[in-house]
Amino acid sequence: MNKTTSLFRQGWKAESVWGSELTALHMNTRSVYRFKENSDSAITHSAKYVEDGTVDLFVVSYTEVLKYHESGTVAHSQTSTVETFDNWLDAYYFALETIRKNSK
Repeated sequence: MNKTTSLFRQGWKAESVWGSELTALHMNTRSVYRFKENSDSAITHSAKYVEDGTVDLFVVSYTEVLKYHESGTVAHSQTSTVETFDNWLDAYYFALETIRKNSK
C-alpha cells in the first residue's frame, strides 16, 4: 500500500510562485501566508494524518480589528475561519475574492 504525502510534508512553499503577492511564516506544523495587498486575509497551510498518509489543509481566515490603542497599534482583533479547502488554488482564489469584497 502506498502512503500519500501532502504538499506540506514535501516542503512545498507557495511563495516560490506567488512571492510577489504573499509574505510567508513557516513553522513546524503549518505555514501562514498573508497577502501583501491586505494582510488581514491569510491562508494557513497544514497537513492532517489520515489512514493512507497525510492530506493538505488550506484554511482561509480573515482578521478584523475591533479596537486600536491611542498610538494606532492594534489593541484587540478577532480572526475567523472563512473557508477550508484541500488544495491551494481554490483557497488562493477564494482569499482573493474575500479581499475584493472587504475592500469595498
